[in-house]
Amino acid sequence: MPAASQRRSPAYASWDASLTVSGPWVEAVHLGRIVRREAGQVLYAEGSNHDWFYLIRSGFVHTTLQRPNGTTLLLDIFGPGAIFGEGSSFTGPVRSATATTITPVVLSQYHPKEIGAAFAQQPELAVSLIKLLGTKNRLLLNKLTRFTSSDPEERLVELLARVARTWRDDPYPADLKDTRPAARSVHLTHEQIGAMTALSRVSVTRALKSLAEKGLVATGSKHVEILDREGLGRLLQDTASLRG
Repeated sequence: MPAASQRRSPAYASWDASLTVSGPWVEAVHLGRIVRREAGQVLYAEGSNHDWFYLIRSGFVHTTLQRPNGTTLLLDIFGPGAIFGEGSSFTGPVRSATATTITPVVLSQYHPKEIGAAFAQQPELAVSLIKLLGTKNRLLLNKLTRFTSSDPEERLVELLARVARTWRDDPYPADLKDTRPAARSVHLTHEQIGAMTALSRVSVTRALKSLAEKGLVATGSKHVEILDREGLGRLLQDTASLRG
């Protein structure tokens, strides 16, 4: 069994997968167009025709699916450095999920026809998308299983640890430095965090209270301040070790 420190949590694995291959896209600021959207805006809706795909430069987006009984299933969460929407963009414009901004976001928006020439000049762009599609397909089942079974506090720690990691990685080109997330604070309400983690507001509040009692976070009405980034990472590893 691998050591806990070597395991990668699967809850936000598609975001993690994007970070491993999106470097060429992050640096290619000249491709596509930079767009800004406020929180709560639908980028594309399930069943709609939408040709574009996106790279997140700051902020968070989630994708959801409507169940037959009318309830909503949270499919994925994406943060800075993530590429999403590429599958339907290339294979057909009808969307199988809805993508909604959770926070104000800065995005690079691409159309397949407009970047065809870029693939010839920078084949690593195309290779990265192929790798990403394969990885996302492999991870989807594991992620859905995890969302229905993991402990609320663990789910919240996973989210906060991923957000904190983006402050270290800093994948932004110099002329877009102002789009980086603000250091150490997550500007989300409890309701928004619940939407990102498929938890009720009550569950989010209880989990945040528990983390605050451990000295890992401090909470406000519309933000969570991460006090101990390394402590969150250790807690995540300890939980993974207990599961293993």
